[in-house]
Amino acid sequence: MEFLRKPLHVQNLAVADLPPEMIVNILSRLPVKSLCRLRCVSKSWLALIRDSRFVKMHLTQTQRENLFIETKNCSFYSIDLESITYDVDKVDAVKLDFDIEGREWNPWNPLLCYSNGLLCIVLEKCFWLYNPSTRECKQVKFQGDPKLSLGFGFSYVDSIDDYKFVRLHYLGRIIVEIYSLRKNSWKSIEHDLSNIMYDFYGTMGFPLNGAIHWEFDNVYNYQNPRVIVAFDLFEESLKTLSLPNTIVGSRFVGIFGGYLCVECVELRSIRCDISHISEIWVMKEYGVKASWTRILTVNTVQFANLLCYLKNSNIMMFSSLERLAFYNPEYRKFKKIEVDGIQMFSVYPYMESLVSPNYENHFTTEDQDFLEYWF
Repeated sequence: MEFLRKPLHVQNLAVADLPPEMIVNILSRLPVKSLCRLRCVSKSWLALIRDSRFVKMHLTQTQRENLFIETKNCSFYSIDLESITYDVDKVDAVKLDFDIEGREWNPWNPLLCYSNGLLCIVLEKCFWLYNPSTRECKQVKFQGDPKLSLGFGFSYVDSIDDYKFVRLHYLGRIIVEIYSLRKNSWKSIEHDLSNIMYDFYGTMGFPLNGAIHWEFDNVYNYQNPRVIVAFDLFEESLKTLSLPNTIVGSRFVGIFGGYLCVECVELRSIRCDISHISEIWVMKEYGVKASWTRILTVNTVQFANLLCYLKNSNIMMFSSLERLAFYNPEYRKFKKIEVDGIQMFSVYPYMESLVSPNYENHFTTEDQDFLEYWF
């Protein structure tokens, strides 16, 4: 990649000597920030970096994970996980130039979800799609009465190369409103889950395997009163997934390490101190109840939210409303990490990407000729 650091006229000479597929391979491994600057090299590079094939290749090749932070005053920050190692005690957060008027911060009921680097920030009458890596954003207004919404979610659908946002309503039956980013349009469908009542512990759905997942109450099953309800974004149908029988009082907490994840918290009194003993379970094989596996038992009285693994390690990251923490499962110890200059915040992991919240076609016929050369 040395040629990328040379003056532009020298770059062009070096690039001319390389096969197009090699250039594409090199560029697809660069950080988004570098690629945003390289769009100015030429029209062909601009067309390449915008092309959907390159965007997907880059997302697969880089796998660069960041943390998105929302503070109590609704300011937004980003932390690059690539720069964090286990020996740090404090991390810096970069403030993002993105403000949303009317946003109310609620750490107990987060109205934010994410997929392939796009963040979906939900307000009362609309939602915003925002890419913190490219700083692109798009506002989408809701249809109907937004106060009737009980759940929402956002995810990429690989089989149709589209991003979909869904809202759930419960009026004796499930009403699902679906927004297609590619079509830039809404539609509504009905589903009958008469034996399921919505669980008001949370409204944010979690994306996995082309579906969005929420926790519901099953009022007719006293032994297993809670289930995970999944909405398949391709078939646009609902199905239920069982929680493990061995867990009493479990709650669905989202996705961890690429698996559905549930947590069971048990209060224990040890020498007059109350401890929150948390068991973390993941579904190793999607849709198979017998594949639920316990991966961790830990005291989470200080750090309630499990975020992700530190890259290329088994070190886990947790968060509270005031700081981050590493957890070393080998030594069963937490290590507190301060976020410099920020107090009271919510944290969401996301993947750095070039995915645009706008699907308009920016390319001319000449651009397409350039793209055929690259691919």
